[in-house]
Amino acid sequence: MVLVEIWSKDDVGHHSAHRIKAHRPGRRHRAANDGALRFDPEPYNRKLGLNSSGKVHCKVAGGVAPTVQWFLNEQDQLPEGMTSQNGTLLVTDASRRHSGQYTCRATDGDHSITAKITLDVVVSPRVIEPEAGQQRHVSVGETVRLDCRASGDPPPTIHWDRNLTVLNKQQNDVDEEGGVNASFSRLLLLKNGSLLIRDTVEQDSDRYGCTAGSAAGLDRKELVLIVHPEGELPPSESTGVAGKAVLVSISVAGAYMLLVLALMVYCRRRRLQRRQRGEKMELEMQEGREKLVEEGEEDKKNQNGAAVQNGRLLPIDRDSGADNSEVSGISKASKKSGQYEHLSIPRTLLTEEITLGRGEFGDVLMAKIDMVQVRKLRTKEEGESEPQIKPVLVKVLTTKDEVQLAEFRRQLDMFSRVRHENVVRLIGLCNDADPHYMLLEHTDWGDLKSFLIATRSEEEDAEYCARVGPAYVPRSERRAEQLGPHHAALLAAHLASAAARLAAKRITHRDIAARNCMITSQLQLKLSYPALTRGPHSHEYFKLHDQVIPLRWLPSEAVLEGDYSTKSDVYMFAATVWEIYTKAELPFAKLNDNSVLERLKSGKQEWLTPPAMPDKLAALLKRCWSHSPTDRPQFTEICEEVGNILKEITAENASQHSQTEVDE
Repeated sequence: MVLVEIWSKDDVGHHSAHRIKAHRPGRRHRAANDGALRFDPEPYNRKLGLNSSGKVHCKVAGGVAPTVQWFLNEQDQLPEGMTSQNGTLLVTDASRRHSGQYTCRATDGDHSITAKITLDVVVSPRVIEPEAGQQRHVSVGETVRLDCRASGDPPPTIHWDRNLTVLNKQQNDVDEEGGVNASFSRLLLLKNGSLLIRDTVEQDSDRYGCTAGSAAGLDRKELVLIVHPEGELPPSESTGVAGKAVLVSISVAGAYMLLVLALMVYCRRRRLQRRQRGEKMELEMQEGREKLVEEGEEDKKNQNGAAVQNGRLLPIDRDSGADNSEVSGISKASKKSGQYEHLSIPRTLLTEEITLGRGEFGDVLMAKIDMVQVRKLRTKEEGESEPQIKPVLVKVLTTKDEVQLAEFRRQLDMFSRVRHENVVRLIGLCNDADPHYMLLEHTDWGDLKSFLIATRSEEEDAEYCARVGPAYVPRSERRAEQLGPHHAALLAAHLASAAARLAAKRITHRDIAARNCMITSQLQLKLSYPALTRGPHSHEYFKLHDQVIPLRWLPSEAVLEGDYSTKSDVYMFAATVWEIYTKAELPFAKLNDNSVLERLKSGKQEWLTPPAMPDKLAALLKRCWSHSPTDRPQFTEICEEVGNILKEITAENASQHSQTEVDE
């Protein structure tokens, strides 16, 4: 069972900690009652291709500490090749025996709920005839039958098209076998899937496609019909040579596909090895955190009265004895690698601290620091120099939640690994006392969202308020010059460049938005991560399954399944470019959060591009908002296209400027 000790506020003041002692398979959702136990969302029927892998999620809300398990039928054990992990049904190699009815059961004390789904293992349709590249040669006036045979489970239905235009009775005078006009119709669809063409004419020459479709998918093959004038039909030898040429082409294509398949298998194996190494390192970190919890009380006695909280992530570099290890596992790993030792900065260098709001780890501050003193600490230089005061963003680590501690470390790793002109720099880490501070580069003009709002005119403010209501219409005390088309495209190019750099390092940001971008007085965008979940931007976040997420900026796979990837960052990039061109409007401002969530679940979330956006950029964003992650472009392609759009706008502005000078 899961045993969670809940501590009072007084206990927290005495530096207490959570302990997770043991657990068994199942999902622990929360430690405080969150209403009636329910599925959120309800599991639904699935179809899996034969020999493929897949997963079925079963997520619950409410209750105190519910556990979730999957069963075959009502309560039978899952068949071989299927497992139930944390409420997710995993299928590694789908076979016929896996088809059937499955039950998801969530139990919370004496109360339980169940949901049933049907899992079907299907065989995708495959067109056997015609073969790829096939040609049919006939003479004018002859009758030709174009055969189409396909396999699949369930049995697929056959459809014919001519040059990608579906053949039907309304548009092409095509009749079906057994119909009233079947005996004298020139184009006839036979029950076995063949297409019969009587009294052929030269205009019948074209590409004909056969599509086999079922619930398991689609497959299409096409052939070329060539109708020759009478007496000009090529001899059979030439067609035989053409067949041999087709055979050679198919052989070469097959060899190429085998080579690609081998490379895919090799790359997948390499990725798996890297993932296993990463999981091993994460496990060592987790063991270190558990040891911290178990030895916390003993360690506090050895700290000579110093305050200890769970807000510590990294070790303090000091001689404290063999038994005085606050974060033993993490400390050993960090000291061994020395990864963060060079980042340590005393918090006494920080001045003029101002609270901006509260983020996922704790308070978010803006402060100032003398970069000359920071460089002296790093280089061990001595001597007097003119102070170089710079603003910094301070993320305070006061949380004790293990998930948030891991996220803090992930962000720390992200900004320490990425060096790019459009990504804020990691200044350092204040880990000489609790709580720890992450210091990020800040800019003189602040966040991009506030800047975009400042560029609105009073008329635009009034129009926005009239259109969406006064709920989320932030007012700006300062006014900035209007953004021209070149400026907006430049900001989009900066953001694309920053996100591409993260993708090249195989890092996901997970919260790309105007509120998390900084802007300099030189109109340079820098991607950051303040994430003020409580404060001026709290209405842009939504609590789902005990996690606070930027709902309106995320694709469905990230919201419903927690699946974050570079492709989800692509989706959020497009949403941020939309903000740039709408001057920081709230996406789907007329809808409340629950309505946005329901549209994501139903796949009906539709983005509308603003009129001021160039057509090419609007088309690119629509691809970025594709429902399927595989249909979204890569950041390398996005950078190239946005760069070309920026060049076109720059050239157009230069041309207009030259014309204006000539007119004057």
